[in-house]
This record gives sequence, structure tokens and C-alpha cells, in this order.
Amino acid sequence: MNHVSHFYGMIQKEMAVTLATSSDQSVTMRLVSPVYYKGNILIFTDPGSTKYQQLKSNPHCCIGAGNYFAEAKAVFLGSTMLDANEKLRAVYCEKFPGAFDEGVALGGRDAEFVLLMPTKLKGWTFEGDTPSAEGVPTIPFEINVESGPVLL
Repeated sequence: MNHVSHFYGMIQKEMAVTLATSSDQSVTMRLVSPVYYKGNILIFTDPGSTKYQQLKSNPHCCIGAGNYFAEAKAVFLGSTMLDANEKLRAVYCEKFPGAFDEGVALGGRDAEFVLLMPTKLKGWTFEGDTPSAEGVPTIPFEINVESGPVLL
């Protein structure tokens, strides 16, 4: 099984994944709405949020999707409403239509895009990729993920 492809397939399909961030000896987790973008994960968040402040202080984070955990580094791409981010808004709206409409509860118009660039994919798998009778994966794996340059 190609775990990297399977992980990105989950990012494309799932409406929410877990994001863990930390700073000042505090770790928090929350659901985010991910969009696959050129081998990375695009989200947006309010610059006043704990998530944003933690990522600014410590850009290293972890994304949990299914049986996978991806270590990643956050890159800040500016306000969602910048003219330069028009393409990112379009990509985001393909999965989440209306995310930047006025009055939408998600607050997309007052947010900033953050690109999460996976560096390492971890998880558990079955021996030979064949589920056991117990149905519990028991073989740990860790894969370095190569995120190429992002051309916006």
C-alpha cells in the first residue's frame, strides 16, 4: 500500500481532520477543514485564534487523518481575501463552496491561509498490508514526505 497516496486521498475526501499545535508548554487539538493543495494541506484560520498564535510561535504541528499522523510545518500565505490568494480561494471553494461568502459562520473572509507542509507520515499497518483476524494494525511505520516547492 502506498501510505502517502492513501493519506492524501483521505485529505481530499474528509471534511475534517485533527490538527495538533503547541506553544509555551501547551498542546491543543481541534478539527480543521482540509483541502489538498499541491502535495500539502491548505486550511484557513482567524489570526486571533489559539491555533494561529500557536502556529506562529511554533510552526511544527501534526495532522491526524484516519490511522495516519503527519508531522508538518506551517507556512503563512496571508489574508484569504488578498487578490494574490484568488487561486487558493477557488481551490478551497471546490471542496467547501461558499467558504468566503459574506456572513458565513466559518469566518473565511477575515482569516488567513495556512499551508501545512507534511514532512513525516506515521501510522500503523498490517503485516503485508493484509488485515489480521483481530483487525488491528500492529506494524508501525514512518515515512519521510518530500513536499516540493509550492507555486501559488
